Parts: sequence; structure tokens; C-alpha cells
Amino acid sequence: MSNNIIVEKLIHKGAEASLYYGSWFGKEAIFKKRIPKGYRIEQIDKLLRYNRTLNEAKALIRVKNYGVLVPPVYEIDVENATIVMKYIKGEKLKEILDSLTTSKKVQFLREIGKSIAYLHKNGHIHGDITTSNMILTPTQDLFIVDFGLHDYSDSIEDKSTDLHLFKRVLLSSHGSDFTICFDAFLEGYSEGYGIEKNSECRDILKNILVIETRGRYVKKEDRL
Repeated sequence: MSNNIIVEKLIHKGAEASLYYGSWFGKEAIFKKRIPKGYRIEQIDKLLRYNRTLNEAKALIRVKNYGVLVPPVYEIDVENATIVMKYIKGEKLKEILDSLTTSKKVQFLREIGKSIAYLHKNGHIHGDITTSNMILTPTQDLFIVDFGLHDYSDSIEDKSTDLHLFKRVLLSSHGSDFTICFDAFLEGYSEGYGIEKNSECRDILKNILVIETRGRYVKKEDRL
């Protein structure tokens, strides 16, 4: 590895990838390396990690062009299933949301709603919209991170599922602020989708209720 690229320490180990903090040509960086799976045939495992690394990196690059705040990609090392991206200094929204003023909660959830709308109307499904995957910087910029489960789809069902899962996250992790936060999120989402796609947006939001009624993800007694 070049002297200009330094991996200093492991900061998070997940089921699919490990995150390392370091520097890339003098810039603070995160190295996201997909973990090999011993239970898979080696060639298949390598191909899966190669494709998923490339998919995530391309998604980060593309959605940035829509005005969504995501970590800029510095380098893609597909052979080692690693993405090098800018280190975003800040706090996870999950850890600070409950302590924010109501006006700030509304502001940030509207911003999130807009960003997810920009993704959806351009055919991107995040796949893991949680407040743990949102970082608020000292300058009050809100970044969306971890596109490891990203997919491409124009399906109403897939977009509704993305939103439904976020709804569940808000209820379970921020229950006391659920109504304020989810209403603000939906306002931002509708605004981000725009008048030209208003009909599609309405269909997506209505389908959230269809998913809940089906009981696909929640027991009947736990439906929202």
C-alpha cells in the first residue's frame, strides 16, 4: 500500500463489511472493506463482493449528483472489495435526535425526506434508511451513509418498503417524537418528489398502508 494511504484503526465491524479510519493522500478517510464469507465458494464470494462494492460506490457517486449529501468516494479497489471515501465528522442522528428542539427535528426530517425522494424518483432504493445511517456534522449538514443494501428500482412497492422500514425505525427508536418526525419526513418527501410526479408520490405513500395491512413485516397487533 502506498505511503500516501494509511489505514490506522478498525472503527466498526458489521456482518457484511468492516470500517477502518485512516488517511488517503493527506485527507481523513474511511475504508469500507467487505468481509469474505468462508461458507461460500471462493470464486462466488469474490464475485459477490466485487459486484456489491462496485454497486455501492457507483450509487454514492450518482446520488451525489442529485444533491444528496453522501460521503465523496476517493477510490474504488474492487479487487480487495474496498471503497475509500471521505471521513464525515459528526454524530449519528440516532444518538442526538431526541435532544434536539422540535424545530430542528422538523428541519432535519424534512431534509431527509427530500433526499430520499431524490433517490427514489431517480430509481435508487437505499435499503437501510435508519437514523444510525445519518450523520449530522458540526456545520449542521446531514449526510446519508451506508449504501451497502442499495438497489435500483422504479417499483412503487420497493419505494414504499424503503419508507415503511424507516417508519418502523422512527417508531422503535424515537417513539416519543414519532408523529412529529414522520410527518416532517413525509412533507419533505412529497416536496422532493415534486409536482410533476405527484401522482407517483401519492401511490408510494398509500402503499405503505397496504404493506402494513398485509402484515408483511409486522404482526397485526403491532401495526401502526
